[in-house]
Amino acid sequence: MATISGISSTTAPPAPEKTGPRQMGQDDFLKLLVTQLKNQDPLKPTDNTEFVSQLAQFSQLEQTAKQADLLQKSLDAQTASLQFTLLPMVGRRITIDRPLTQLGQGPAAITYNLEKDAAKVQVTIVDAQRRVVRTLDSSGNQAGLNQVQWDGKDDKGVALPPGVYQYAISAVDRQGAAVAAQGRAQLTVTGVRMEDDKPKLAVGALSVDPSDIVEVQ
Repeated sequence: MATISGISSTTAPPAPEKTGPRQMGQDDFLKLLVTQLKNQDPLKPTDNTEFVSQLAQFSQLEQTAKQADLLQKSLDAQTASLQFTLLPMVGRRITIDRPLTQLGQGPAAITYNLEKDAAKVQVTIVDAQRRVVRTLDSSGNQAGLNQVQWDGKDDKGVALPPGVYQYAISAVDRQGAAVAAQGRAQLTVTGVRMEDDKPKLAVGALSVDPSDIVEVQ
C-alpha cells in the first residue's frame, strides 16, 4: 500500500467482465449451424434447404439493420445541415400568425387581422407569468390587417422590460356581435436552437418552427 500526500491508495481490482445478452452476428449464426450439423440425428438429417433458408433470413435481417442505421445517420446529417441553413435567418425580421409582440427599447407594434369591420377592439397584453400588464382600446377598425402601437408601459405608466409578450383580442361590430380576430407577430430572430431533435429559430426564449413563417423581411 502506497501513501501519496496523506492519502492511502491500493491497487484497484480488475473490473468484472460484463455479462448479459449481446448482439448476435453472422459468425455466431454460422457457428450455431455447424454445431447443429454435428449434433443432428444421423437417421433424420436436417434438410440442407432449411439451413440455406435460415442463413438467408439472417442475412436479410442483418442487411435491414444496417440500412436502418445508415438511414438514421443520413437523417442526423440532414438535421445538422438544416440547422446551419437557418443561421442566415439570425437578425432577420419574420412574421408568424400568433398573437405576440416583441418589445425592445421603443414602442412595439401589435398587428391583428379582423374577419370584418369592428366597431370596438380591445387588446389585452400579458407577460410571461400570464399577468395582464396593459389594455389598449380602439374603435372603427376595418376588416383585414390592423395595427396599434404599444408604448411598452403597463397600465400604471411603468416601462416594462424588453421581451416577447402575448396578447388577446376582443372585437365586436356595431350590433355588439363578436368579430373573429387573428394576431400576427413580427419578430426579430436572435439565434438557432435544437428542440426535440429539430432546428428552431430563437426569438429570445421563444422558439419558432420555420414552417410557421408567413413572411421574411
